[in-house]
Amino acid sequence: MAYFKYIPFDRFASLRSGRIRFTQPGAFNDPFEMPAFKAKEAEDMRRAAGLSGLTMQTADIQQGLTQGRIPEAAYIPPIYYFMGLAPPRQEKVVPSVQAIDKLKAIDHEFGILSLSMTADNLLLWAHYAAEHRGLAVEIDPTGAEFNRHTLRDQDFESAGPVKYSSVRPKIPETDEILFQHFFVKSPEWAYEREYRIVRKLESALERKPARPETKAAEPKAEAGGPETNAPERLPVYLYDLPATAIRKVIFGARVVTEQRIALIRETSADPAFGHVKFGEAVLDPGRFKVALRDVTLDDLERSAKSELFQQAVPVMQLPREQA
Repeated sequence: MAYFKYIPFDRFASLRSGRIRFTQPGAFNDPFEMPAFKAKEAEDMRRAAGLSGLTMQTADIQQGLTQGRIPEAAYIPPIYYFMGLAPPRQEKVVPSVQAIDKLKAIDHEFGILSLSMTADNLLLWAHYAAEHRGLAVEIDPTGAEFNRHTLRDQDFESAGPVKYSSVRPKIPETDEILFQHFFVKSPEWAYEREYRIVRKLESALERKPARPETKAAEPKAEAGGPETNAPERLPVYLYDLPATAIRKVIFGARVVTEQRIALIRETSADPAFGHVKFGEAVLDPGRFKVALRDVTLDDLERSAKSELFQQAVPVMQLPREQA
């Protein structure tokens, strides 16, 4: 199986320098990453018990009266609550303080490397590879050098394909972290065919400060409102990316020939990257798809010479016929 990282063109210099970012869940572009809550389990169990229905009815009535109104629960016979036949209440799920604290801790403990198991997806090229002006870099995450960690968590790693589900995962009210939650996304993201690698942030080789916050005004969420708060600005954590982990570089359809030639020359000049192959994404003339084909420096240099020749030769004009 091949794994690809879609990046803007200039980001490859960082990969070639031996560094790759693992991103905290809270820094992803999808606000549904990880913040899923579960109301306190003890309260759920209490409400599920037989007599708890009567307690719930009493609470509903008392709450309504304190607000100066007669609640609907006052008009329902108590036996309906006891038998579990009362209409369900539409309650807002309120995250416990413990769940919120754990979610905040996750963003300071774990980083995720997102790869794709496909190199020809049009949306990935458009969204993550600078509108086809970037690259899809094939990375082998199975090598021993790539998985050599530092510090005390050197044996930790969790990796696997993302599963796509319409149901958000629930965070338990305990200190346990269920790592399968890192590998669940909405079905709308299924086109990415994502493969993730999770590591502890303390095993990073380099930490950079959080990027400065933009001055654009952001709406504030109401107290107890939906999850609309702006994400916390998080530091950037970089991990070791050995040269052996980079297998191939695929140019986007809009990368100009000069850029391709320069990147291949610079990369091939380093003996550590002598094994790296190159390819290009070519737009299909009849269908909405890209074809992937191998490309060499000789191919590009011939293409560049051909382009120069065509520019240098003046356009031949036929003499006009005399009337």
